Amino acid sequence: MPTVTIEKLLERNKATSARHTPIPTLEDLAKAGSPGPKTMIVTCLDPRCVPEKFFDLDILEVLVHRNAGGNIRHALRDIIILDGVFKLDELAIVHHTDCGTLHFTEEGLHADLKATVDKAYHAEIDAMVFGANTNIEESVRGDLEWVRASPFIRDHLKHGTQGFVFDIKTGKVDKVDY
Repeated sequence: MPTVTIEKLLERNKATSARHTPIPTLEDLAKAGSPGPKTMIVTCLDPRCVPEKFFDLDILEVLVHRNAGGNIRHALRDIIILDGVFKLDELAIVHHTDCGTLHFTEEGLHADLKATVDKAYHAEIDAMVFGANTNIEESVRGDLEWVRASPFIRDHLKHGTQGFVFDIKTGKVDKVDY
């Protein structure tokens, strides 16, 4: 697969912006009485895991937050902000098969980072949690457990939280029982 540079992305944007349909502003949505999205998806930033494709989403249907591994803890700030703006009803945690978080260890990342950073920061590195996983279903269950225990997420949203695994080979999304 060829490498896509920022310069190539900007070239592509020249073509896509020429056929762009304006997207309503938040003010436009409020004037139209639209409550905005009520569902948020937290998922992995892996380019093979694209909920807009596997859920066949349109713009403005849901909010999508991406981070390495779809780690719910790393999404907390944005969940709080977006829940404050939109009063979310549902939160979908979507991890995927063959996730990169299955291919590293916390200890290995700590060692790699320490090899490139001054020793004065090693204690800070030791406190970092990167989200290494050994089992994707268990990772989703752990995220569900964390949401249910969080004092920062409204009870209504906790009850509307579900977990899933996207299979990159079949395209299926399966619910993870909790």
